[in-house]
Amino acid sequence: MNLLDRYIWKNALGGILIAWFSLIMLDSFFSLVSELEDTGDGKYTVLEAILYIIYTLPQRLYEYFPTSILVGALLGLGKLSSNSEFTAMRAAGVSIMRITLATLQLGLFLALIAFALGEWVIPVTDHYASHFKATQTSNNIAITEDRALWIKEKKEIIHIDKVLSREHLAGIRIYHISNNHRQLSDLTTIESARYIDKQWELHKVVTRIFKDKQVINDAVDKAYAETLVNPDILEVTVAEPDQLSSKQLDKLIQHQQKNGLSSDKLELAFWKHYSIPLSALVMLMLAMPFLFASQRSANTGQRVFIGIVVGITFFLLNSVLNEVGTVYNMPALVSAFFPVLLFLVVSLFALKRIT
Repeated sequence: MNLLDRYIWKNALGGILIAWFSLIMLDSFFSLVSELEDTGDGKYTVLEAILYIIYTLPQRLYEYFPTSILVGALLGLGKLSSNSEFTAMRAAGVSIMRITLATLQLGLFLALIAFALGEWVIPVTDHYASHFKATQTSNNIAITEDRALWIKEKKEIIHIDKVLSREHLAGIRIYHISNNHRQLSDLTTIESARYIDKQWELHKVVTRIFKDKQVINDAVDKAYAETLVNPDILEVTVAEPDQLSSKQLDKLIQHQQKNGLSSDKLELAFWKHYSIPLSALVMLMLAMPFLFASQRSANTGQRVFIGIVVGITFFLLNSVLNEVGTVYNMPALVSAFFPVLLFLVVSLFALKRIT
């Protein structure tokens, strides 16, 4: 890396960090205001709400990654454009493509950071955040590292292997403790449960009753219960697909497909592990036409402002197309990569026009 590359990196990275910090702080503030609504009952305090927001910061960094890259690059490198430093570079024989490639090297580095965030950091921090909030709001809940859930209700201990949503559970075991709290009176296993019309619909229920040194088995294909688990309790324990690693998502996708259930949202989250890091390179490529085109106009601030609007448009378009793709059963691969590929084509076309 020569002196010119380091200079470009320094200015671009400075702008990106400022934009990233600003967006995260703004989002965290509004999230904290929302969290404060759950405080005040003595169990979940303001300080604990602040800690919960801190634990979820990696997820927010990941969510605003593409927009921060574009806005930050325009802020950092826009200074070089407004000071005619790009003009001086080109006069010294440095081409637009050479400057773009130097910027993309930074993009590759940032893409690796984003991939590491989504694959290894966020699954750990979001699990800890969920566990923290669950234990602060209720003393009868524990979440294991593999996101299994333990709940104590009076004389019952409930283990839920997979909390797929607040209305859909899988792999349930209910341990009933005897009145003297010295032995297990019976064990109930449930393959899956769905919350429908204010009651739980249980599938493949097997109850084993331990009585007089023998085991009595009772099995039914379907049963109903009103008081299995309060869905409101599950709200803080449910892991959104975007909070899971690709390995965890792959296991859940296989589980859903094996049981004939929809896995569209899980597949979309799986492919976003790769499309979001790729967006770093696309956003930096998209920034370059605005920076070099602004040299031909005195209104550089206007050009940069347009670029910022484009970054916000990418964020909104990406969110909308992801949801539309899920609703209309579009392939998850298309939903995840279409916004990135669309902006890639636009950036390549714009670069071609200025070179």
